[in-house]
Amino acid sequence: MRINQSIYQNHVKNYKTEMVIFKEGDHGEEMYVIIEGEVEIRKRTSSASTKTLIVFHKGDIFGEMALVEKKPRSASAVTTKPSRLLVMNEPLLEYMIEKNPDFARKMIRILSERVRKANSMIQSIMSTNQQSQVLNGLKSYAGEYGTSTFKGLRVNIASFLKWAQDHLGITEKEVQSNMQVFLKNGTLKYSAKGNEEILIPVEPGKR
Repeated sequence: MRINQSIYQNHVKNYKTEMVIFKEGDHGEEMYVIIEGEVEIRKRTSSASTKTLIVFHKGDIFGEMALVEKKPRSASAVTTKPSRLLVMNEPLLEYMIEKNPDFARKMIRILSERVRKANSMIQSIMSTNQQSQVLNGLKSYAGEYGTSTFKGLRVNIASFLKWAQDHLGITEKEVQSNMQVFLKNGTLKYSAKGNEEILIPVEPGKR
């Protein structure tokens, strides 16, 4: 993504580690492009704790939804290492979309993907069947992080348990209990590595 040098100089800010870029509930008037560094998006789960939703790295864009929708920030953004960010307000965003086709295409892809993921998450949250929630979460995780084999997708159990607690809001004990049900009824199987990995079999017709 090409950035005009004058724009770069006038709109770039440097942040130290653990600096708050914006807080959940803030009015959003800017979005950000990471030039260097790393940023976590954190959501309040109680008055004393937060949950990390996603980690952004060099080249990633974040904070655009509040700017586009004119709504308060839905989560907080905090640097996890020294970072340099391009800070874009609405006039600059419009200028970049008009003058930089690469940037415009990237924005369209990002917005489309975020809407798709949001819809998927809403469907998962609305599910009253915890087993379905765990299984759908497992399939989603396997599609992104699993190892593809002829027999199916291999998933490290410990890694999935941690992911499930962060993304599904279910305790490790509940996830393990539901996974045991799937192992007993044949929905899941242990891989050749034993009880460290599970195998999600390939569905008929999808080999």
